[in-house]
Amino acid sequence: MKSAICVVLAALSLHNFFIRTEPAGTAEKPPWELDWEKTVQMAKQEGQIVIYAAMGPYHPQIFAEFQKDYPEIKATIIHGNSSRISPRLLAERRAGKYLADVYLGGPTSLYSFYQNKLFDPLAPVLVLPEVVDTSLWWESKQLYIDPERKHIFVNEGSVSGFTITYNSQLAKAAEFKSYWDMLQPKWKGKIVSLDARDPGFGASELRYVYYHPELGGEFIRRLFGEMDVTLSREHQQAMDWVGIGKFALCAFCRDGSATKAKAQGLPVDYINHNDLKEMPRLRGSASAITLVNRAPHANAAKVFINWFLSRRGQIVYQESHGDRDSLRVDIAKDKVPAAQRRLAGRKYFFVELPEYMEVKPAVKLIDDALGLKGRTQ
Repeated sequence: MKSAICVVLAALSLHNFFIRTEPAGTAEKPPWELDWEKTVQMAKQEGQIVIYAAMGPYHPQIFAEFQKDYPEIKATIIHGNSSRISPRLLAERRAGKYLADVYLGGPTSLYSFYQNKLFDPLAPVLVLPEVVDTSLWWESKQLYIDPERKHIFVNEGSVSGFTITYNSQLAKAAEFKSYWDMLQPKWKGKIVSLDARDPGFGASELRYVYYHPELGGEFIRRLFGEMDVTLSREHQQAMDWVGIGKFALCAFCRDGSATKAKAQGLPVDYINHNDLKEMPRLRGSASAITLVNRAPHANAAKVFINWFLSRRGQIVYQESHGDRDSLRVDIAKDKVPAAQRRLAGRKYFFVELPEYMEVKPAVKLIDDALGLKGRTQ
């Protein structure tokens, strides 16, 4: 009996020895981790990624930081505005060339590519748990703007709207509690506006006004039909006119330009969108990521997409620009300017959705309102 017990004890001891000395890393890994490790290894073998990126919204630091994390994957960045990149990508496709892996740009321009069926769904390539976990994103959801909700992923949600820029010697912020305050008789003839009908104009602001439940077509008709607005097709020209006091207000001028002018000592500022009673817009107008179909470096694209949407990638995105509020909610927001930062409990209007994409009705309203009165300088 004693010998049998000794044999059992010896067997247990030997079993425990093998458990203790089992090589590290041989424990079973979750499927996502095995998938990720395989993807990274294959991406390193591909050795490169080609990213088409809109000029401005994507700071070079983003790609430099990715390169630091994955030095074996050479990132080639094709920068330019949509009017340059879009024809290039379409021309490549017509010639049977498949060069791009990832396209970063504005939802509006990317939506046209979606209609041409140039993107693959993103969900199948999202691997990292911190990317897939919707609780880490605004309102516990991942924001896709295509009708299928799986091709064009928007990562930014900065507070914006229809910007009221003003000359601080001719107008005061306290005079504007609502967008409708722009239509007071005292501002007639004292407003310059970027020509929102211009194809080069960022249509997000115009669509925001047109589809906004508290503004709509009536606001557009009255602004351009009653206020004797002067139109400009040059953003810098409009800002200069406000700066020298030729006009008291600018409609559709960008808030970032007002901030820059103010820093240069000009009497220019803009109304904080959170201070107006109408529901502000969430700006996602230049911050969407897509996976180009037939990508030549599919694994490298998968690595970059997961890295970009990870906490690390979104910290880099947010901090490299300084005025962007990522839709990830597990990132500190203290460095995001108050005017661009989302407020807890505030309702926001996200206009970059399929039902709000059509801008032609708003353009026609401007045409009809101006008639022969439109003055463009």
